Amino acid sequence: MSYKVMADIRLVTSLEEAEKLWRRLSPQRTIFDDWDFRACFYKYNPHPLRFYVAQEKMASGDFEAVGLLPLMLHPEHGLEFFAEDPCEENRVFTRAGYERVIPDLYGQIQEKAQFLDISGEDDFTRQLELEDYKYLLPLDGLKSFDDFLDKRLSAKRRRGLRSELARLAVEKVETYLFNVNGRDDLDQLFAFNLKTFGLESYLIKEEQPAWRDIWQKFPGARLSVLTIGGESQAVSLSIIYNNHWHYLITGVNFQDWPGLGKYLVKANIEEAIVAGCTMFDAGLGDCGWKDIWHLDRLPQYQFAKFVD
Repeated sequence: MSYKVMADIRLVTSLEEAEKLWRRLSPQRTIFDDWDFRACFYKYNPHPLRFYVAQEKMASGDFEAVGLLPLMLHPEHGLEFFAEDPCEENRVFTRAGYERVIPDLYGQIQEKAQFLDISGEDDFTRQLELEDYKYLLPLDGLKSFDDFLDKRLSAKRRRGLRSELARLAVEKVETYLFNVNGRDDLDQLFAFNLKTFGLESYLIKEEQPAWRDIWQKFPGARLSVLTIGGESQAVSLSIIYNNHWHYLITGVNFQDWPGLGKYLVKANIEEAIVAGCTMFDAGLGDCGWKDIWHLDRLPQYQFAKFVD
């Protein structure tokens, strides 16, 4: 599909101006639309900014920003979304009714570019190559984890999962929830995650300071800690944002407690329901359980240009 560039577009490279444009045009629907969240990662891994801004001349004669493609220039990957790693739902921001400028903004790209985890319901984005799905569970009408099981899983699957969780309950798993003023188990989360995934972990040491900033700065941040015999065996960091429970990063002692990861998900869904959240955002990728649990899927697309 080809598009003719029509919009008036300028390039912004100043961090100060980029922040102002982001805050003005971002829909603020998810945590990944939040400048402060993204800035935590950019702080520790900064690259030159390439924010492309679509403008329209108003009746006053002034130009007003109506669309924003927020990019940065990575030395290896080329152009990518601002603080793209580890964020999801990367998108072009537009004012309502100006979705037509999206192909114009992409048309500005004349150098190597690789964009991942792109969200959008406009015609241009939906014709991009499908990369993966992120998974969501609407919480409206759910009063408990059992409600979720009854509505989403088959009778056979419910029996199997309940049996697996009951075996762990025998070991007296205790669940604790902490906000930023409570206990800090992030180091344990990092250690469990690195032990499980090694070099494939998304919690390599360069990103750990950013996650610690997020834990300390966001009032919606929550640590869910599962203990057995008084010892932490599973930890997750989540954020409540716009009544969405974002289940972000986890660390589980799978070696000693197989299946404890599912117990951690159960604890987070229960906590999200109690908190009055309307959506449980389980994040990108199936991870071996989200399709089986019949969570809703949201397409994530990818874009590449001048890539070998």
